[in-house]
Order: sequence, then C-alpha cells, then structure tokens
Amino acid sequence: MWALLLLPIVLLVLYFAQRLLFRRLWDENLTVQISFDRDYIFCGEEANLVETIVNNKYLPLPVLEVGFDMSRWVVFQDEENSTVSDMTYRRDVFTASVRQRITRTLPVRGKKRGYYRIASTTVTSYDFLMTEKQVAHFPQETEFYVLPAHISASHIRIPYSKIMGLLVSRRRVYDDPFEFAGIRDYRRSDPMKYINWKASARGGTLLVNQHDSTLSQKVTVLLDCTGIGSAVTDALNETAISIAAELAERMLADGISVSVISNGIDTVDGKMLSTGELTGRNTALYLRRRLARLECRNDLTPMPQLLRTLHDGAHGSDLYVLISKEQKLPVLPDLEALTEGSDAIWILPEDRNMPERYKLTETSKSVEIVRWEV
Repeated sequence: MWALLLLPIVLLVLYFAQRLLFRRLWDENLTVQISFDRDYIFCGEEANLVETIVNNKYLPLPVLEVGFDMSRWVVFQDEENSTVSDMTYRRDVFTASVRQRITRTLPVRGKKRGYYRIASTTVTSYDFLMTEKQVAHFPQETEFYVLPAHISASHIRIPYSKIMGLLVSRRRVYDDPFEFAGIRDYRRSDPMKYINWKASARGGTLLVNQHDSTLSQKVTVLLDCTGIGSAVTDALNETAISIAAELAERMLADGISVSVISNGIDTVDGKMLSTGELTGRNTALYLRRRLARLECRNDLTPMPQLLRTLHDGAHGSDLYVLISKEQKLPVLPDLEALTEGSDAIWILPEDRNMPERYKLTETSKSVEIVRWEV
C-alpha cells in the first residue's frame, strides 16, 4: 500500500528531474552546421546542401528540429519540408542518439545568379515526454555563389571577334629595343639613337634599326544593370551580365587586361562595381563572383550619366565595350565623348519581340553596335 502511495511521488520527481536535466544539458556539446559541397555553381547547375548534426554527449535528443531561411532562388529538389514565399523556409526533423553524428544531403539547383548566405540556424528540441520545448540559435557562416550563366561559344564568337579586330587595328605600339626586326631607310621622325652607323657607311645612306613592337591591350567593359520588375527586363539584365563575364574570361585568357565598371550595386559592400584592372586567366573566377553579387535596380545611375562621370578619368589606350539594353536615353553621344572619337563597341541586348519602331535607329562612325536578341 505504501508503494502505491509513493509511486506518484516517484513519478513526479522523475518527471521534474528529466525536465531539469534536459533543460540544462540538451544543447551542451551539440553542433549544427549548414554547408554546401561546392563553393559555387553556374546558374542552372546543381549542388548539395549538407546538414551536419553532432550530439557529442550521453543525453539522447528524441526530437531535434533544424530550421533555416534561404533565398528562394536556390531551389530544393525535395520540397517536402520547405515553405516558399519571399524566402525558402526549411525545417528538417532528426533524432539524435548518444554521441551520434548525423549527415543529411539535400540536392539544390541554382535558379538565379546571386550571392547567398545562411546566417543562423534555429534548433528546437523536446524533452523525453514531449512536454517542454527548448530553442537555441546556432550562428552559421554559409556562403554560396551562383555565377552568371555560361554563354555558348557560337553565340559569343561574333562580338569577341569584333573586339579582337578592333584591338589589333587601334592598339598603341611601343618599340621594344631588345627585339631586332631588321633595317630600313631613315625617316625624319626616327630618333638618332636608332641609326645603324656601320650599315649606313656601307650603303652610303642613312639606315635605322627596326624593332618589333609591344602592344598595350586594355579593355574596359561598361555594364548597364538598370531596371527590374518584368520578365523581359530581368532576362535582358541577366544576359548582359553573362555576356560581360564570358567576354572578360576569354580576354583574360588571351592576355588582355580587363576592367569592368557597372552602375549595378555590389550586394556586399553596397557600392557600384569597379574591379580595377584585372590580368591573367586566374582572375576570371574572381570577376564572376563579383558579377554574381551584382544587384540590378530601378534607381541606379543612368548609363549616360555614368559615361559622363567616367570621362575625366578615361584612358585613351583602352578599348571601351558597352553592354547596355538602353534604347531610349541618348547613350551614343556620351559614349563617343568618352572614347574621344576612337572606336568602341556597344553590345545591345534586346527583346526579340520588340516592335521595330521602338528599336534604336541611331548610328555612329566610331561606335559599332552589335545587337543581341534575347
């Protein structure tokens, strides 16, 4: 009889003891990490998001819910535990036994170019009798890049060949005194130091040494990111960014120095994009990451205004390549002024369904316009 009277007391003590024990120890030696198996993918490609839970103690966790928020443009292939609105809200449930490590891999696809972060994870657990809930926040430092989409070689060939053609025709040539290429007749403009006196004495007329030349090959890409809100505008902007990335990567691989300037805003530092001079194929990934972080908006500096701002610091030896969908504002006069009458290229992404009456009809002697239908 005494045992029956003591049983409720014992059960009550055990109940409060397990609650107290769980409350104090549930998140001790518990780690939750969210990561990706790749640092970056190209738009449209797939990667894996990896959830790693380590319960490094002798207290089991019967229910462990891991939740985090992520951009809806990184799409889970399995949407069973996801809620999508302005963000994707993911909630996964685990059971962590004593000193257990759990790894769950979730395939994702990069639906849109961008720089994505997961800053924290909310972890919820319940005691053994499911009567009390405990919540903790675990900071995360998860970064993931979806780089601008690739453009096929056949599509990029024409604008790239035009750029290379202009570089050859308008490059500044500097004599390299260490590269001897032959002897020719003297001209009034030749420096006296180039006269070959021995050859001149033998030939009875002034002759000069001829040298091979070194080439100054620099390209400044001007990228317009103005406008959001419609499917057409967004498609044109994304195409422009992909064109800039693809052209720059090819030029860097061919030994050409490249700078990219845009009115688009870098989502990390909040400033307009200006890469400075990049050289070497190894900088192509850095550039693609910067372009992934680029934000298109309606309140950006209009391209004509940006061209006027750049005019004072322009480099006469640079070839300017403008990539802009702008059909309405007077871009050509400011681009001509920036290049001071030298050759330039304007790559013009445009909607293939746009009526002809709305398309740009202006022409220029110094600016070659390359239309790119989207």
